[in-house]
Amino acid sequence: MRPRMKFLAAAVLFGAAAISATGAAATDLIYTPVNPGFGGNPNNIDYLLGLAQSQNQFTGNGGSSGGGVPQITFPPITIDLGGLGGGGTGGTGGTGGTGGTGGTGGTGGTNP
Repeated sequence: MRPRMKFLAAAVLFGAAAISATGAAATDLIYTPVNPGFGGNPNNIDYLLGLAQSQNQFTGNGGSSGGGVPQITFPPITIDLGGLGGGGTGGTGGTGGTGGTGGTGGTGGTNP
């Protein structure tokens, strides 16, 4: 055999041995959750709580940092059913809708 052929044969054998050796050492990846609420380590709760509190961007009513809940107001919703509905606005327990006063509808509704 020529020296070049010997080198090529040795490289192929070494490559095959390296591939088979790494295949035998490989293991499956196993996901481990971090959050204790999803099955993670319960010792992580203080760390995660500290992270959440440091990232809190809401301010309280007094202007101090953290802890406040934003106040969201929505406009009233009116839906025109083309004369098919009860009367007025409202739903369960409101004014209008179907039913009598205060029950499953409101005043001004139609009893089925």
